[in-house]
Amino acid sequence: MKVLKLAEKQAKKLVPDHWRKYFRASRYEVKMQRLSPVDLIVHIGAHWAEDAAVYEGYGAKSVLWVEADPATYSKLCQVVASRNGATRHLTECALVSAETGEELQFHRFNNDGSSSSIHTATETYKTRFPHSRETGEVLEMTTKSLRGILAGQGIDPTSADRAMLVLDVQGHELSILQGLGDGLRQFELCKCEVSRVPMYEGGASFDDIDAHFRAQGFKLISHLYSMVPRHGDALYLRH
Repeated sequence: MKVLKLAEKQAKKLVPDHWRKYFRASRYEVKMQRLSPVDLIVHIGAHWAEDAAVYEGYGAKSVLWVEADPATYSKLCQVVASRNGATRHLTECALVSAETGEELQFHRFNNDGSSSSIHTATETYKTRFPHSRETGEVLEMTTKSLRGILAGQGIDPTSADRAMLVLDVQGHELSILQGLGDGLRQFELCKCEVSRVPMYEGGASFDDIDAHFRAQGFKLISHLYSMVPRHGDALYLRH
């Protein structure tokens, strides 16, 4: 794998700049280059806003970052406060689920909280990521629905020329989508973490998530179905 990465890096130096994007491993990135600009991005499972510069590059006028873990959220706020571009960055500390007022346990993981979830890790997860594990810390949290969060922030996705939803919540994606209901159609794009193998106990499967998107009038555009990763990101477009 290291040899392939080195070869890719050398090859990128030999081609024109406008071709280099096609060497990226993520089909999502290539698709987004073609679909930009995106006015509004709502990112659930924000962590430390690692994609802030990327979203600004997409031309986002507003980005709403939602993070469940209070400790992670504190650093998130520091990160977005340091952004000095034209994009407006909003934040909210909330565990998002289908309904407001559910009492759920939130399991912290040791990798800076980037894998923390309401679900515990499966044996498949532990084998694939042997250095990532639960710390034993469990937070008792009360959920909020995405509908309620958007209303509270005064965000109307239909007012944007193009709105995008990003879900990176370690197996809890389907619950959020179900709670959003037909409101999902207010977004033109959705990037969603998916798993074809069980990574989190009780977590949603790709088949279930994909069926929900199709029922809401979305199509998968990042992959052929035969090429969907065992665990990774998928991009959907409303049609």
